[in-house]
Amino acid sequence: MNAAGEARLEEAYAHCERLAREGDRDRWLGALFAPAAARPRLHALSAFFLETGRVKARAREPLAGEARLAWWLEAIEGKREAEAAGHPVAAALIDAVGAGGLPLAAFAAYLEARRDELVAAPPRGREAIAARGRALVAPQFALAARALDEAGAEEAALRAGEAAALAEASGEEATALSRAAAADEALMGRPTVAPAFAPLATLRLDLQRRARGEEGPASAWRRQWAIWRWARGR
Repeated sequence: MNAAGEARLEEAYAHCERLAREGDRDRWLGALFAPAAARPRLHALSAFFLETGRVKARAREPLAGEARLAWWLEAIEGKREAEAAGHPVAAALIDAVGAGGLPLAAFAAYLEARRDELVAAPPRGREAIAARGRALVAPQFALAARALDEAGAEEAALRAGEAAALAEASGEEATALSRAAAADEALMGRPTVAPAFAPLATLRLDLQRRARGEEGPASAWRRQWAIWRWARGR
């Protein structure tokens, strides 16, 4: 890659970091505890999940959303090289996939779950909600772990995905905390993978606030403090 290409890629990663900082600050804070070489990959993943997570809200109809999600898969597979080069999130993500050896199958499964979400009714019942978490949220944890060169975190990712989905459901606070605890247990003794699971710290913080009858998410400084304690306590 020539100097101009390297400069464009550097700016693409910087764009992803800005998106992550503004749109998913918990993951962005968690990435600060990762090795410097891995942080750009984490930011690219965060930006990708933000972009694809907004497809349903932005699409006027399911077919338009399906087309957008299909574009992302083709871009990751190298079938949209010219178009992806002009899209900063896609450009950074494709580089991160190659640099981190991230599995294409995981992206395909995640995007398929996003496609299903376009037409599916909101899940009802604990198991349906947990299944949604396994399909849509668990890959975010698992791929972040792989971006840290950490394999074997799939079990923790599944439990974390369930916890995140259940945390959004009214009346499922206790179950969400239980699944988060199961993820914690699966991660015990693995400090290098902690940055990928930092959102568990703030999830638990928000659930505890709700249990005390406090409304809204915790303040920014409390979230930052929770993530710091999480990352240092693995």
